[in-house]
Amino acid sequence: MTQAYTAAPSRRFPQTSFVREEARRIDERLEATLRMPDVEPTAIVVIAHALPTHGGTMRTPIMAAIARACAERGWYALRFNFRGVGASAGEWTGGRYETDDVEAAVDYARTVAPGLPLGLVGYSFGAFQALAFLARGGHADAVALVGVGTKDVTFAPRALPAIPEGTFIVAAENDQFGTAEELRAAVPHARIATVSDVDHFFVGKRDEVGKLVADELARVLPVPSHLP
Repeated sequence: MTQAYTAAPSRRFPQTSFVREEARRIDERLEATLRMPDVEPTAIVVIAHALPTHGGTMRTPIMAAIARACAERGWYALRFNFRGVGASAGEWTGGRYETDDVEAAVDYARTVAPGLPLGLVGYSFGAFQALAFLARGGHADAVALVGVGTKDVTFAPRALPAIPEGTFIVAAENDQFGTAEELRAAVPHARIATVSDVDHFFVGKRDEVGKLVADELARVLPVPSHLP
């Protein structure tokens, strides 16, 4: 079923003030939603959500903000729920098999937009799953991560996975799971954009996160010529 809605007013992108969103099913098991711009799409972006045991789903406000920012650039935005979350089948495995879900979403995105460049965005738990997908040979044309914590949910230090040189990460200045400065010290080879005066959940600045992510992806993904 297609649900039409009006996006938040945008003086920057008046051409994309109205988009459509469709419920989708990935591999007949993962709940997903595809947001479409009102221009001919030039890319597709897969967006992976945060830890479901702490309220993370594809429908949280930060996920919606990122998807909206991508649609404003003229791209499809595919959000999905990991296994066992929302209407997705299966059981959550704490990261053991969720990388397979990222791969399934990427594969599905390529069938939705064959031949178009693909971006990959992960927030918090989704960021770690995106990194795991890339580490095992997965490919995306552009990558942006948000909320990569240097501490786990118990606030204990955690070992970070391999983060490729130049990876772009949006970090919260006061993230309780590792501040922006702590992340910068841990991965000096990453490109880190700091959002000030917020914690891990970016309350009040989610649109800023969306813009930072979209701006990064637009360094690689094509934007329709009539959009900024």
